[in-house]
Amino acid sequence: MHLKIFNTLKHSVEDFKPSDKHKVKLYTCGPTVYNHVHIGNLRSYINADVLKRALEFNGYAVDWVMNVTDVDDKTINNTIQEFGKEASVAELKTFTSKYFETFLEDLGKININKKDISFVKVTEKIADIQDFIMALIKKGYAYKTDDGSTYFSIEKYQKDFGDYGNLVGEKFLEGRKIGARVKVDEYDKDNLSDFALWKAHEQDNANIFWEHQDLGPGHPGWHIECSLINYLKFPEGTDIHTGGVDLIFPHHTNEIAQAQPIYKPFVNYWVHSEHIMVNGTKMAKSVGNFYVLKDLAEEKIADGLSLRYLVLQSHYRSRLNVTKESLLAAKNGYENIVKGVAALKNRLQDFDPNVGVVSDMYFEKFKDALNDDINTPEALAVFHELLKSKLPDDEKLQTIYKMDEVLGLNLENAELAETELNASEFPAELKALYQKRLEARENKDFDLSDKLRKEIEALGYKIVDTKERMQIYKS
Repeated sequence: MHLKIFNTLKHSVEDFKPSDKHKVKLYTCGPTVYNHVHIGNLRSYINADVLKRALEFNGYAVDWVMNVTDVDDKTINNTIQEFGKEASVAELKTFTSKYFETFLEDLGKININKKDISFVKVTEKIADIQDFIMALIKKGYAYKTDDGSTYFSIEKYQKDFGDYGNLVGEKFLEGRKIGARVKVDEYDKDNLSDFALWKAHEQDNANIFWEHQDLGPGHPGWHIECSLINYLKFPEGTDIHTGGVDLIFPHHTNEIAQAQPIYKPFVNYWVHSEHIMVNGTKMAKSVGNFYVLKDLAEEKIADGLSLRYLVLQSHYRSRLNVTKESLLAAKNGYENIVKGVAALKNRLQDFDPNVGVVSDMYFEKFKDALNDDINTPEALAVFHELLKSKLPDDEKLQTIYKMDEVLGLNLENAELAETELNASEFPAELKALYQKRLEARENKDFDLSDKLRKEIEALGYKIVDTKERMQIYKS
Protein backbone atom coordinates (compact mmCIF):
# COMPACT_ATOMS: atom_id res chain seq x y z
CA MET A 1 0.00 0.00 0.00
CA HIS A 2 1.22 3.51 -0.88
CA LEU A 3 1.56 5.87 2.10
CA LYS A 4 -1.64 7.79 2.82
CA ILE A 5 -1.99 10.57 5.39
CA PHE A 6 -4.80 12.83 6.52
CA ASN A 7 -4.18 16.35 5.21
CA THR A 8 -5.88 18.89 7.49
CA LEU A 9 -5.86 21.45 4.69
CA LYS A 10 -7.95 19.18 2.45
CA HIS A 11 -9.83 17.57 5.37
CA SER A 12 -9.31 14.12 3.86
CA VAL A 13 -6.88 11.21 3.62
CA GLU A 14 -4.62 11.60 0.59
CA ASP A 15 -1.85 9.68 -1.15
CA PHE A 16 1.41 11.23 -0.04
CA LYS A 17 3.41 12.69 -2.92
CA PRO A 18 6.50 14.69 -1.92
CA SER A 19 7.90 17.42 -4.11
CA ASP A 20 11.09 15.33 -4.46
CA LYS A 21 10.83 11.60 -5.22
CA HIS A 22 13.51 10.72 -2.71
CA LYS A 23 13.49 13.41 -0.02
CA VAL A 24 10.83 14.75 2.34
CA LYS A 25 10.93 18.21 3.92
CA LEU A 26 9.33 17.86 7.36
CA TYR A 27 8.65 20.74 9.78
CA THR A 28 7.38 20.38 13.35
CA CYS A 29 6.19 23.18 15.62
CA GLY A 30 8.58 22.92 18.54
CA PRO A 31 8.41 23.80 22.23
CA THR A 32 7.94 27.16 23.90
CA VAL A 33 10.79 26.89 26.39
CA TYR A 34 9.39 28.64 29.46
CA ASN A 35 8.77 25.50 31.53
CA HIS A 36 8.90 21.70 31.29
CA VAL A 37 6.82 20.33 28.41
CA HIS A 38 3.90 18.14 29.50
CA ILE A 39 3.10 14.69 28.11
CA GLY A 40 0.42 16.17 25.83
CA ASN A 41 3.22 18.05 24.06
CA LEU A 42 5.36 14.90 24.04
CA ARG A 43 2.55 12.97 22.36
CA SER A 44 2.74 15.38 19.43
CA TYR A 45 6.52 14.91 19.15
CA ILE A 46 6.24 11.11 19.40
CA ASN A 47 3.69 11.15 16.58
CA ALA A 48 5.95 13.37 14.46
CA ASP A 49 8.84 10.99 15.11
CA VAL A 50 6.76 7.96 14.10
CA LEU A 51 5.74 9.79 10.92
CA LYS A 52 9.39 10.54 10.18
CA ARG A 53 10.33 6.88 10.79
CA ALA A 54 7.42 5.70 8.60
CA LEU A 55 8.63 7.95 5.79
CA GLU A 56 12.10 6.40 6.10
CA PHE A 57 10.48 2.95 6.22
CA ASN A 58 9.03 3.80 2.80
CA GLY A 59 12.46 4.68 1.43
CA TYR A 60 12.50 8.47 1.78
CA ALA A 61 15.31 10.54 3.22
CA VAL A 62 13.84 13.04 5.70
CA ASP A 63 15.06 16.55 6.45
CA TRP A 64 13.39 17.33 9.79
CA VAL A 65 13.31 20.90 11.13
CA MET A 66 11.86 22.11 14.44
CA ASN A 67 11.61 25.67 15.76
CA VAL A 68 12.36 26.53 19.38
CA THR A 69 10.21 29.40 20.67
CA ASP A 70 12.61 31.16 23.02
CA VAL A 71 10.91 34.55 22.83
CA ASP A 72 7.19 35.20 23.26
CA ASP A 73 4.85 36.56 25.94
CA LYS A 74 5.40 33.55 28.24
CA THR A 75 9.18 33.36 27.98
CA ILE A 76 9.52 37.10 28.57
CA ASN A 77 7.16 37.10 31.57
CA ASN A 78 8.87 34.09 33.20
CA THR A 79 12.33 35.53 32.60
CA ILE A 80 11.30 38.73 34.37
CA GLN A 81 9.86 36.70 37.27
CA GLU A 82 13.23 34.98 37.67
CA PHE A 83 15.66 37.85 36.96
CA GLY A 84 13.65 40.94 37.86
CA LYS A 85 12.42 44.06 36.10
CA GLU A 86 15.82 44.83 34.54
CA ALA A 87 16.05 41.46 32.74
CA SER A 88 17.76 41.61 29.34
CA VAL A 89 17.91 39.51 26.18
CA ALA A 90 20.98 37.76 27.61
CA GLU A 91 18.97 36.69 30.65
CA LEU A 92 16.07 35.61 28.44
CA LYS A 93 18.50 33.30 26.61
CA THR A 94 19.89 31.98 29.90
CA PHE A 95 16.38 31.25 31.16
CA THR A 96 15.11 29.57 27.97
CA SER A 97 18.32 27.56 27.41
CA LYS A 98 17.67 25.79 30.72
CA TYR A 99 14.27 24.56 29.55
CA PHE A 100 15.53 23.75 26.06
CA GLU A 101 18.02 21.37 27.68
CA THR A 102 15.28 19.68 29.74
CA PHE A 103 13.26 19.36 26.50
CA LEU A 104 16.18 17.60 24.81
CA GLU A 105 16.45 15.28 27.82
CA ASP A 106 12.75 14.43 27.48
CA LEU A 107 13.22 13.71 23.76
CA GLY A 108 15.98 11.27 24.65
CA LYS A 109 13.74 9.54 27.19
CA ILE A 110 10.97 9.00 24.60
CA ASN A 111 13.62 7.75 22.14
CA ILE A 112 13.68 10.65 19.72
CA ASN A 113 17.21 11.22 18.48
CA LYS A 114 17.96 14.94 18.69
CA LYS A 115 20.60 14.45 15.96
CA ASP A 116 17.75 13.71 13.52
CA ILE A 117 16.36 17.23 13.97
CA SER A 118 17.63 20.65 12.89
CA PHE A 119 16.60 22.95 15.75
CA VAL A 120 16.21 26.66 15.03
CA LYS A 121 15.94 29.11 17.94
CA VAL A 122 13.81 32.16 17.22
CA THR A 123 16.25 34.54 18.97
CA GLU A 124 18.92 33.49 16.44
CA LYS A 125 16.74 34.63 13.51
CA ILE A 126 15.50 38.05 14.64
CA ALA A 127 17.12 39.92 11.74
CA ASP A 128 15.54 37.51 9.24
CA ILE A 129 12.16 37.92 10.93
CA GLN A 130 12.48 41.69 10.68
CA ASP A 131 13.28 41.41 6.96
CA PHE A 132 10.27 39.14 6.44
CA ILE A 133 7.98 41.63 8.18
CA MET A 134 9.38 44.49 6.12
CA ALA A 135 8.62 42.51 2.95
CA LEU A 136 5.00 42.10 4.11
CA ILE A 137 4.77 45.85 4.78
CA LYS A 138 6.08 46.66 1.31
CA LYS A 139 3.53 44.30 -0.27
CA GLY A 140 0.72 45.96 1.68
CA TYR A 141 -0.11 43.04 3.99
CA ALA A 142 1.20 44.61 7.20
CA TYR A 143 0.98 48.04 8.77
CA LYS A 144 2.32 49.97 11.76
CA THR A 145 0.10 51.41 14.47
CA ASP A 146 0.43 54.46 16.70
CA ASP A 147 1.97 52.42 19.54
CA GLY A 148 4.80 51.31 17.23
CA SER A 149 3.63 47.72 16.74
CA THR A 150 3.18 46.11 13.32
CA TYR A 151 0.11 44.05 12.47
CA PHE A 152 -0.93 41.70 9.69
CA SER A 153 -4.01 42.73 7.67
CA ILE A 154 -6.43 39.81 7.39
CA GLU A 155 -8.76 41.97 5.29
CA LYS A 156 -6.04 42.62 2.68
CA TYR A 157 -5.02 38.97 2.68
CA GLN A 158 -8.57 37.73 2.29
CA LYS A 159 -9.22 40.15 -0.55
CA ASP A 160 -6.22 38.79 -2.50
CA PHE A 161 -6.23 35.10 -1.53
CA GLY A 162 -9.74 34.33 -0.24
CA ASP A 163 -8.67 31.29 1.80
CA TYR A 164 -8.14 32.60 5.34
CA GLY A 165 -9.24 29.91 7.78
CA ASN A 166 -9.49 27.08 5.22
CA LEU A 167 -7.27 25.00 7.49
CA VAL A 168 -10.11 25.08 10.03
CA GLY A 169 -12.82 24.59 7.39
CA GLU A 170 -14.09 26.17 4.18
CA LYS A 171 -17.00 27.84 6.01
CA PHE A 172 -14.81 29.16 8.81
CA LEU A 173 -15.50 32.83 8.01
CA GLU A 174 -19.26 32.46 7.62
CA GLY A 175 -21.09 34.68 10.12
CA ARG A 176 -17.83 36.17 11.41
CA LYS A 177 -16.68 39.71 10.94
CA ILE A 178 -13.01 40.61 10.65
CA GLY A 179 -12.30 42.86 13.61
CA ALA A 180 -9.69 45.34 14.77
CA ARG A 181 -6.43 44.13 16.33
CA VAL A 182 -5.19 41.63 18.92
CA LYS A 183 -1.74 41.85 20.45
CA VAL A 184 -1.64 38.68 22.58
CA ASP A 185 0.00 35.59 21.05
CA GLU A 186 -2.85 33.16 21.72
CA TYR A 187 -6.58 33.76 21.22
CA ASP A 188 -9.72 31.79 20.33
CA LYS A 189 -11.22 31.26 16.90
CA ASP A 190 -14.09 33.66 17.48
CA ASN A 191 -11.51 36.44 17.30
CA LEU A 192 -10.62 37.39 13.72
CA SER A 193 -8.69 40.51 14.61
CA ASP A 194 -5.44 41.45 12.89
CA PHE A 195 -2.53 39.95 14.81
CA ALA A 196 0.85 41.34 15.83
CA LEU A 197 3.93 40.59 13.72
CA TRP A 198 6.21 42.92 15.69
CA LYS A 199 5.32 44.06 19.22
CA ALA A 200 6.57 47.48 20.24
CA HIS A 201 8.67 47.47 23.37
CA GLU A 202 6.76 48.22 26.58
CA GLN A 203 7.94 48.89 30.12
CA ASP A 204 6.49 45.53 31.24
CA ASN A 205 8.96 43.76 28.93
CA ALA A 206 11.97 44.94 30.97
CA ASN A 207 15.03 45.26 28.71
CA ILE A 208 14.03 42.38 26.44
CA PHE A 209 13.80 43.86 22.97
CA TRP A 210 15.58 44.17 19.64
CA GLU A 211 16.12 47.36 17.61
CA HIS A 212 15.16 48.00 13.98
CA GLN A 213 15.37 51.29 12.12
CA ASP A 214 11.86 50.98 10.65
CA LEU A 215 10.02 48.64 12.98
CA GLY A 216 11.42 50.27 16.11
CA PRO A 217 12.39 48.50 19.37
CA GLY A 218 10.38 45.39 20.18
CA HIS A 219 10.13 41.64 19.71
CA PRO A 220 8.40 39.34 17.20
CA GLY A 221 4.89 37.98 17.62
CA TRP A 222 4.46 34.24 17.97
CA HIS A 223 3.08 33.37 14.54
CA ILE A 224 5.72 34.97 12.31
CA GLU A 225 8.55 32.73 13.52
CA CYS A 226 7.35 29.52 11.85
CA SER A 227 6.57 31.20 8.52
CA LEU A 228 10.09 32.62 8.50
CA ILE A 229 11.87 29.41 9.59
CA ASN A 230 9.99 27.34 7.00
CA TYR A 231 11.02 29.89 4.39
CA LEU A 232 14.67 29.84 5.45
CA LYS A 233 14.90 26.04 5.57
CA PHE A 234 12.56 25.09 2.73
CA PRO A 235 12.30 28.09 0.34
CA GLU A 236 10.70 25.93 -2.36
CA GLY A 237 7.96 24.76 0.01
CA THR A 238 7.51 22.34 2.91
CA ASP A 239 6.15 18.85 2.25
CA ILE A 240 4.68 18.13 5.71
CA HIS A 241 4.07 20.45 8.66
CA THR A 242 3.10 18.79 11.97
CA GLY A 243 1.76 20.02 15.29
CA GLY A 244 -1.07 19.62 17.77
CA VAL A 245 -4.70 20.32 16.83
CA ASP A 246 -4.68 23.30 19.21
CA LEU A 247 -2.32 25.03 16.77
CA ILE A 248 -4.69 24.87 13.77
CA PHE A 249 -6.09 28.25 14.81
CA PRO A 250 -4.74 30.78 15.20
CA HIS A 251 -1.10 29.71 14.83
CA HIS A 252 -1.06 27.58 11.69
CA THR A 253 -3.86 29.58 10.06
CA ASN A 254 -1.76 32.71 10.52
CA GLU A 255 1.40 30.96 9.31
CA ILE A 256 -0.31 30.32 5.98
CA ALA A 257 -1.56 33.90 5.72
CA GLN A 258 1.86 35.42 6.45
CA ALA A 259 3.76 33.08 4.16
CA GLN A 260 1.69 33.05 0.98
CA PRO A 261 2.18 36.73 0.07
CA ILE A 262 5.94 36.03 0.13
CA TYR A 263 6.09 32.59 -1.48
CA LYS A 264 4.00 29.65 -2.64
CA PRO A 265 3.68 26.74 -2.22
CA PHE A 266 4.07 27.05 1.53
CA VAL A 267 3.03 23.65 2.96
CA ASN A 268 1.50 20.77 1.00
CA TYR A 269 0.38 18.49 3.85
CA TRP A 270 -0.68 19.55 7.34
CA VAL A 271 -0.69 16.71 9.91
CA HIS A 272 -2.17 17.36 13.36
CA SER A 273 -2.14 15.25 16.53
CA GLU A 274 -5.18 15.21 18.81
CA HIS A 275 -5.18 16.20 22.47
CA ILE A 276 -4.34 14.15 25.50
CA MET A 277 -7.29 14.35 27.87
CA VAL A 278 -7.40 14.03 31.65
CA ASN A 279 -10.82 12.98 32.93
CA GLY A 280 -12.39 14.30 29.74
CA THR A 281 -10.65 17.70 29.86
CA LYS A 282 -7.82 18.76 27.54
CA MET A 283 -4.45 18.58 29.26
CA ALA A 284 -3.06 22.12 29.56
CA LYS A 285 -0.80 24.13 31.83
CA SER A 286 -3.43 26.88 31.95
CA VAL A 287 -5.92 24.41 33.47
CA GLY A 288 -3.36 22.85 35.79
CA ASN A 289 -4.25 19.24 34.90
CA PHE A 290 -0.98 18.29 33.24
CA TYR A 291 1.61 15.56 33.80
CA VAL A 292 5.35 16.13 33.37
CA LEU A 293 7.53 13.15 32.47
CA LYS A 294 10.12 13.69 35.21
CA ASP A 295 7.39 13.70 37.88
CA LEU A 296 5.83 10.51 36.52
CA ALA A 297 9.25 8.86 36.48
CA GLU A 298 9.96 9.90 40.08
CA GLU A 299 6.60 8.42 41.12
CA LYS A 300 7.46 5.29 39.07
CA ILE A 301 4.18 5.64 37.17
CA ALA A 302 5.73 5.99 33.71
CA ASP A 303 9.03 6.44 31.94
CA GLY A 304 9.75 7.74 28.46
CA LEU A 305 9.45 4.42 26.65
CA SER A 306 6.29 3.30 28.43
CA LEU A 307 4.75 6.70 27.58
CA ARG A 308 5.76 6.15 23.95
CA TYR A 309 4.12 2.70 24.08
CA LEU A 310 0.92 4.24 25.47
CA VAL A 311 0.88 6.87 22.70
CA LEU A 312 1.33 4.20 20.01
CA GLN A 313 -1.81 2.42 21.25
CA SER A 314 -3.96 5.33 20.08
CA HIS A 315 -4.28 6.72 16.54
CA TYR A 316 -2.71 10.17 16.30
CA ARG A 317 -6.05 11.68 15.22
CA SER A 318 -7.90 10.23 18.22
CA ARG A 319 -8.09 11.85 21.64
CA LEU A 320 -6.19 9.91 24.27
CA ASN A 321 -7.61 9.96 27.79
CA VAL A 322 -4.83 9.45 30.33
CA THR A 323 -5.00 8.43 33.96
CA LYS A 324 -2.32 7.21 36.33
CA GLU A 325 -3.90 3.77 36.03
CA SER A 326 -3.56 3.76 32.23
CA LEU A 327 0.03 4.99 32.52
CA LEU A 328 0.83 2.17 34.95
CA ALA A 329 -0.86 -0.36 32.66
CA ALA A 330 1.24 0.85 29.73
CA LYS A 331 4.38 0.63 31.87
CA ASN A 332 3.52 -2.95 32.77
CA GLY A 333 2.69 -3.79 29.15
CA TYR A 334 5.95 -2.35 27.90
CA GLU A 335 7.92 -4.23 30.55
CA ASN A 336 6.25 -7.47 29.44
CA ILE A 337 7.34 -6.81 25.85
CA VAL A 338 10.89 -6.16 27.02
CA LYS A 339 10.87 -9.41 28.99
CA GLY A 340 9.67 -11.34 25.93
CA VAL A 341 12.27 -9.83 23.62
CA ALA A 342 15.04 -10.24 26.20
CA ALA A 343 14.14 -13.91 26.59
CA LEU A 344 14.39 -14.34 22.82
CA LYS A 345 17.82 -12.70 22.84
CA ASN A 346 18.97 -14.94 25.66
CA ARG A 347 18.03 -18.02 23.60
CA LEU A 348 19.93 -16.62 20.61
CA GLN A 349 23.33 -15.78 22.10
CA ASP A 350 25.04 -15.62 18.69
CA PHE A 351 22.25 -13.67 16.94
CA ASP A 352 23.50 -11.10 14.41
CA PRO A 353 20.89 -8.38 13.67
CA ASN A 354 22.67 -7.62 10.39
CA VAL A 355 22.13 -11.17 9.13
CA GLY A 356 18.83 -12.97 8.99
CA VAL A 357 15.39 -13.21 7.44
CA VAL A 358 12.44 -10.87 8.05
CA SER A 359 9.00 -12.47 7.86
CA ASP A 360 7.40 -11.19 4.65
CA MET A 361 3.88 -11.89 5.92
CA TYR A 362 4.22 -9.90 9.16
CA PHE A 363 6.34 -7.21 7.55
CA GLU A 364 3.76 -6.49 4.84
CA LYS A 365 0.85 -6.44 7.30
CA PHE A 366 2.80 -4.07 9.53
CA LYS A 367 3.74 -1.76 6.64
CA ASP A 368 0.14 -1.69 5.35
CA ALA A 369 -1.04 -0.56 8.79
CA LEU A 370 1.56 2.20 8.89
CA ASN A 371 0.78 3.38 5.38
CA ASP A 372 -2.91 3.62 6.23
CA ASP A 373 -2.61 7.10 7.76
CA ILE A 374 0.04 5.96 10.30
CA ASN A 375 -2.31 3.52 12.02
CA THR A 376 -0.09 2.68 14.99
CA PRO A 377 -2.79 0.73 16.94
CA GLU A 378 -3.13 -1.66 14.01
CA ALA A 379 0.65 -1.81 13.55
CA LEU A 380 1.00 -2.69 17.26
CA ALA A 381 -1.64 -5.41 16.86
CA VAL A 382 0.50 -6.97 14.11
CA PHE A 383 3.54 -6.61 16.35
CA HIS A 384 1.82 -8.45 19.23
CA GLU A 385 0.60 -11.12 16.81
CA LEU A 386 4.23 -11.61 15.79
CA LEU A 387 5.36 -11.91 19.43
CA LYS A 388 2.86 -14.72 20.00
CA SER A 389 3.61 -16.48 16.69
CA LYS A 390 5.45 -19.75 16.24
CA LEU A 391 8.02 -18.31 13.88
CA PRO A 392 11.59 -19.54 14.39
CA ASP A 393 13.26 -17.43 17.10
CA ASP A 394 15.82 -15.86 14.76
CA GLU A 395 13.19 -14.85 12.17
CA LYS A 396 10.91 -13.53 14.91
CA LEU A 397 13.65 -11.41 16.49
CA GLN A 398 14.80 -10.05 13.14
CA THR A 399 11.22 -9.02 12.30
CA ILE A 400 10.77 -7.45 15.74
CA TYR A 401 13.87 -5.32 15.17
CA LYS A 402 12.60 -4.29 11.73
CA MET A 403 9.25 -3.18 13.13
CA ASP A 404 10.94 -1.35 15.97
CA GLU A 405 12.69 0.88 13.45
CA VAL A 406 9.31 2.63 13.31
CA LEU A 407 7.86 1.92 16.76
CA GLY A 408 11.02 3.24 18.42
CA LEU A 409 10.67 1.16 21.60
CA ASN A 410 14.43 0.52 21.79
CA LEU A 411 13.95 -3.24 21.83
CA GLU A 412 17.40 -4.02 20.47
CA ASN A 413 18.71 -2.93 23.88
CA ALA A 414 16.09 -4.92 25.81
CA GLU A 415 17.45 -6.70 28.86
CA LEU A 416 15.79 -9.38 30.95
CA ALA A 417 13.95 -7.69 33.81
CA GLU A 418 14.10 -8.69 37.45
CA THR A 419 12.49 -11.96 38.52
CA GLU A 420 9.12 -11.55 40.18
CA LEU A 421 9.08 -12.65 43.83
CA ASN A 422 6.65 -15.28 44.99
CA ALA A 423 4.56 -14.36 48.07
CA SER A 424 6.15 -17.25 49.94
CA GLU A 425 9.51 -15.46 49.58
CA PHE A 426 8.32 -12.27 51.27
CA PRO A 427 9.96 -11.39 54.59
CA ALA A 428 7.51 -10.61 57.41
CA GLU A 429 7.72 -6.79 57.10
CA LEU A 430 7.07 -6.88 53.32
CA LYS A 431 4.25 -9.42 53.76
CA ALA A 432 2.41 -7.12 56.18
CA LEU A 433 2.72 -4.06 53.91
CA TYR A 434 1.74 -6.13 50.87
CA GLN A 435 -1.46 -7.30 52.56
CA LYS A 436 -2.37 -3.76 53.69
CA ARG A 437 -1.86 -2.45 50.15
CA LEU A 438 -4.01 -5.22 48.67
CA GLU A 439 -6.82 -4.13 50.99
CA ALA A 440 -6.27 -0.44 50.11
CA ARG A 441 -6.52 -1.25 46.38
CA GLU A 442 -9.70 -3.27 46.91
CA ASN A 443 -11.19 -0.34 48.86
CA LYS A 444 -10.02 2.12 46.16
CA ASP A 445 -8.11 4.05 48.82
CA PHE A 446 -5.51 5.35 46.39
CA ASP A 447 -3.86 7.76 48.83
CA LEU A 448 -3.13 4.93 51.25
CA SER A 449 -2.09 2.71 48.35
CA ASP A 450 0.48 5.30 47.21
CA LYS A 451 1.77 5.70 50.77
CA LEU A 452 2.22 1.94 51.15
CA ARG A 453 3.93 1.75 47.74
CA LYS A 454 6.58 4.19 48.97
CA GLU A 455 7.07 2.20 52.16
CA ILE A 456 7.55 -1.02 50.16
CA GLU A 457 9.98 0.68 47.77
CA ALA A 458 11.93 2.05 50.75
CA LEU A 459 12.57 -1.58 51.75
CA GLY A 460 14.25 -2.18 48.36
CA TYR A 461 11.39 -3.65 46.32
CA LYS A 462 9.72 -2.63 43.07
CA ILE A 463 5.95 -2.79 42.46
CA VAL A 464 4.23 -3.31 39.10
CA ASP A 465 0.43 -3.02 39.25
CA THR A 466 -1.84 -4.82 36.79
CA LYS A 467 -5.62 -5.06 36.71
CA GLU A 468 -5.41 -8.58 38.12
CA ARG A 469 -2.73 -8.30 40.77
CA MET A 470 0.28 -6.58 42.32
CA GLN A 471 3.72 -7.83 41.24
CA ILE A 472 6.76 -7.49 43.51
CA TYR A 473 10.39 -7.43 42.34
CA LYS A 474 13.63 -7.05 44.23
CA SER A 475 15.18 -3.69 43.18
